[in-house]
Amino acid sequence: MSPEPEIKPEIKIEEYGEGFKTVLICDDNAETLNLISSALKELQYKVEISTGSSDTYEKLRFNQYDVVVLNENFGGSAPENNEVLKFLQNMPMNTRRHIFLALVGQNLKTLDNMTAFSKSVNAVINKQDLPNLVNILKKSVADNDQFYKVYKEILRKLGKR
Repeated sequence: MSPEPEIKPEIKIEEYGEGFKTVLICDDNAETLNLISSALKELQYKVEISTGSSDTYEKLRFNQYDVVVLNENFGGSAPENNEVLKFLQNMPMNTRRHIFLALVGQNLKTLDNMTAFSKSVNAVINKQDLPNLVNILKKSVADNDQFYKVYKEILRKLGKR
């Protein structure tokens, strides 16, 4: 009798490296989550989805994301008391500056720079505009990259990033 072949479990290895753009989506509404995820995959981002506040903190501690999309009601919180938003707002600037943070909400005016500034995010997006998210993110991420281009080049030359 011949020995049975050894069965090895399949191990899924995520490919990350130079040139990969990563995004963390913090949204627990299935409908909006699907719209956001589809748009970001279309933009060639590696998408990770957070399941709750503690999961988000863990992911942000151990991973560097190019983009974070946060629903202002994530985790069942009210927009003015969103724990994840507070965490990101209080993140050290040398880390936070490298993350493009988009806040999605029902009562936000899409790409309102004053609201974005007051909430310490890079862009605000109204939930009704999520079908246009590809174009909104293309424009706002490109504007943000242009704004920080010289700063990031200097950091690279100094060996700090």
